[in-house]
Amino acid sequence: MEFDLDQPRAAYLIIADTIAAEIHAGRLRPGQRVPSAREIATDAGVGMRTAEAALRLLRERGLTIAVVGKATYVADLSGTSLNETPDGT
Repeated sequence: MEFDLDQPRAAYLIIADTIAAEIHAGRLRPGQRVPSAREIATDAGVGMRTAEAALRLLRERGLTIAVVGKATYVADLSGTSLNETPDGT
């Protein structure tokens, strides 16, 4: 994933908005793994704290779900949690 950091905005906002655009465009689908903070930091050339701030913002926006010890995944924006079956259980 490429991040255009030549904009006059904070890097974590650009990164979060880039990933959010991928989600909204359907290129990152519900249940699909989102790049890790380490991958984002390497790809974007930013520090880990910046990458972590971007991932935190995506979680706060309800676009991703972090599974501790595993990864961060795209949330199901249709209203069904990744851990729920279609009947809500």
